[in-house]
Amino acid sequence: MKNNRTCTKCINDRTVKNISFDDRGVCNFCRAYEQIENELHDYKSLEKNFLNRIKNNGHKYDAAVGFSGGKDSTFVLYELVKKYKLKVKAFTLDNGFMSEEAKRKINSIVKELKVEHEFVSLDEQLVKNMYHEICKKYLSPCLACSFIGYAIMINYASKVDAAVMIHGRSPYQMLRNYSDLNNDYFKPFITEGLSMQPGNPEELLGIIISKVNDFVSPELADSIKKMFLTDCYKNGFRPFVAYFLYHPYDKDKIIQELTKKTSWVLESEEEHFDCLIHHGALNLKNIIARRSHLMPEISVMIREKKITRKEGLQMAEKSVIINKDMAEDELKTFCQFAGLSYKAMLFKARVYSLRWW
Repeated sequence: MKNNRTCTKCINDRTVKNISFDDRGVCNFCRAYEQIENELHDYKSLEKNFLNRIKNNGHKYDAAVGFSGGKDSTFVLYELVKKYKLKVKAFTLDNGFMSEEAKRKINSIVKELKVEHEFVSLDEQLVKNMYHEICKKYLSPCLACSFIGYAIMINYASKVDAAVMIHGRSPYQMLRNYSDLNNDYFKPFITEGLSMQPGNPEELLGIIISKVNDFVSPELADSIKKMFLTDCYKNGFRPFVAYFLYHPYDKDKIIQELTKKTSWVLESEEEHFDCLIHHGALNLKNIIARRSHLMPEISVMIREKKITRKEGLQMAEKSVIINKDMAEDELKTFCQFAGLSYKAMLFKARVYSLRWW
């Protein structure tokens, strides 16, 4: 069965990086998931684990929380304040591409919850340089945003003196690259997160920090560390806690709860409405993959039994359908900001897409 092109359990195919198949045609991502499946759904033990991680030992805030205004981060913020009664400091990274809908929702929710909040702005030239270097080589604005976002999150808890940093990534995002290999730099966070004995925050977060050196020049990597990470090196690293590693995730219930209990309502889109270049970036990634870039996340949904394999295939097919004019306009806007050629980006994306075929 070595020539299998698609997993017999999920929808991952041979275009997924570092994929392999066993004699039953099952991919290594499904096999790795099976090893931790019981732990991932033992929510009674998981909540105890979560509570063990958010103890405040004399810090100004119980938790710092990244808040985009989307359904997941809004729900996490609501639960931390209303259910767990934590003293929270929320923050929003403004990378220059934030939508007005997101800003409006953020301002409304923090006012309702009476939560301290701030928009974090960055040195524009440094951000441009990072977008330029990463996208020129890897064609991914999202990758650049991820490194910037994680650097800010890692530093922010130390900056405001919060006991922990809590984020709201979905299980599908967290587990999409989880496999029997060690190339996924989020894998240690899953392994450590499921352990009842919290690990060393500096050692764990150092994994992400070290990856910056793999994607940008040494000079830019040094500037990023000096600009974004001064407080954590000075005041100590704080634990990085994934809320949805310890709590059930159901997007429909999340939306229902928020609509019922807050002013948050579903307006334009369920996902990534906060980003003004999301469609452009997603279309670029779909071109490179020559299929839905979301395939690995959809495969996690199948493993989680949220959808069937047939529904996953349909979802992947639909997720490739993007308003091409909107995507083009957004990508052109981004390229102008980052000092990149739109035509060169598209040409490289099409060339990269041939590597699988």
